[in-house]
Amino acid sequence: MITLFDVPASVPGKSWSPNSWKARLSLNYKGIPYKTEWIEYPEIAPVLEKHGIPPSKTKPDGTPGYTVPAILDVDDETGAVKAKVSESFLIAKYLDEAYPGTPKLLPSDKAAEEEQKKLNEELLSYFFPMPVTLCADSLPLLNNGSQDHFTRARAADFYAFHKAEKLEDIPLTPEYRAELWDKAKESFDAFDAKLKDREGKHSGEWYEGGQLTFADFVLGAYLIWILKVWGEESREWKDVKQWNDGRWATIVQRLGPYIIDA
Repeated sequence: MITLFDVPASVPGKSWSPNSWKARLSLNYKGIPYKTEWIEYPEIAPVLEKHGIPPSKTKPDGTPGYTVPAILDVDDETGAVKAKVSESFLIAKYLDEAYPGTPKLLPSDKAAEEEQKKLNEELLSYFFPMPVTLCADSLPLLNNGSQDHFTRARAADFYAFHKAEKLEDIPLTPEYRAELWDKAKESFDAFDAKLKDREGKHSGEWYEGGQLTFADFVLGAYLIWILKVWGEESREWKDVKQWNDGRWATIVQRLGPYIIDA
């Protein structure tokens, strides 16, 4: 069985991270049985190292960077480890190769696959600056063991914009939140235009047209993050679901059968 490593939060179902949701949606879509092992941020590196799961990146100082999602695939009968994989795109590639009798996640065309890889890497930048407020509001939902790591790591991601060492040091006044929200709407409008351009070339309801693929889970995972952190009845989600003729709410609705927490 596959073990999916994820970081919990005090939200329904515990799973909140958009990166982990990409892997979770992929597994649910393929119908592959799995279990979740919940770990806190400081535990990620030692736990993944213990299992021999490779790092997903190299840090600026040259040291290995361990992140979730990560999976460990073990044969139920023999106990043999079949695979150790980290990073959602690589997990999708592995699942397609190792479970050929399940629906494919990535397109067969290599150029289209590379485009999905790029979307996975760059999506948060498309929707900037909403991740600033999303991260700030995710922080208190994490367990105490994860909060210090998360606040410093995410503040470092945004340091060029806010020069803050911790998320709590970013001055998110109501006025500044409103300013960021207006910019977030502009970013959603820009991405909506990008999708409309694709729709002129691909007929169908999904990113690649008629076929559900990993790219739809990349988009869906970001929207699930919004729902998990702010809630379905929040002002934020009520705004987002009306933007761009209801496109974002429609994506979540279509992915509903695969939004299963564990």
